[in-house]
Amino acid sequence: MDRIKFVFVTFILMSFTALFVTPATQAGNTLSFGVIPLEKQDIMFKKFVPLAKYLEKELGIEVNLVIGKGYQESMDAIGTNKVQIAYLTPTTYPKSKRQNPDADIRSLVRFQSKGHGTYRSCIIVPIDGESQTIEDLKGQKFAFGSKNSTSSHLMPRSMLAAKGIQFEDIQAEYLGSHSSVAAAVSAEQFYGGGVKESVAEKYVESEEVRILAKSDPIPEFPICINKHVSAQLEEKILAAFKKLNNGSDEAKKVMTAINKKYTGVEDAKDADYDVIRTMIQNLYGDAFYKK
Repeated sequence: MDRIKFVFVTFILMSFTALFVTPATQAGNTLSFGVIPLEKQDIMFKKFVPLAKYLEKELGIEVNLVIGKGYQESMDAIGTNKVQIAYLTPTTYPKSKRQNPDADIRSLVRFQSKGHGTYRSCIIVPIDGESQTIEDLKGQKFAFGSKNSTSSHLMPRSMLAAKGIQFEDIQAEYLGSHSSVAAAVSAEQFYGGGVKESVAEKYVESEEVRILAKSDPIPEFPICINKHVSAQLEEKILAAFKKLNNGSDEAKKVMTAINKKYTGVEDAKDADYDVIRTMIQNLYGDAFYKK
């Protein structure tokens, strides 16, 4: 009787433990999808739920959505296999790849914005702000998002530098997200700030900020995978994303939930992001890739 009880208890404990096995060990059953926190976590979760549900249907497996608490956390997640697929920025992709060479992180696809696989960064100012040119921002308070952000840090710094304004020439602060930067500039807590174009236009529509300048085209955010995604699953993932080009209402719903401008999907080659690597090297050198 005691042995029967022991076996029963052991079975229950093993079953209970199985419920908490990490997704990475559940080969073929669960795919963890990481998302870089461009905005607050609840906002990002809402934006990506339709895509996660779509992928579950197309792949026939559970898709676990993981919104990072910070940019570095999202990079670490795909590098250490806490997630196997991730929506990264044009800057965090090469950085995570460099920081985690053994993970074999690769860009797979990217969304198109109004038919193009590129987007822009904007420097914004308060709607009634005095600044009329980038040069007017010298010596003033300027807001960036994350230090690892392409369009809320790297590109705006490059735009400032192109006009002769170095980092030490402004009173810079990092606020973490694009929406935080836009809100702070709108509240006139800063003379200017750097955000991605879609966030800038959202605040322009509500007449809270002005766009002072736009950057040259930047390659869109890549959907990346690591070495733990099998060739068979990679093929299915690629097919699922390419299916979003069919023009269906479902496809439009999935893409516009993330970004109202998203209209399709295209291949994302690693070489496409060499322009970002060059910018990183020019501004920071190899020090940028350190944690």
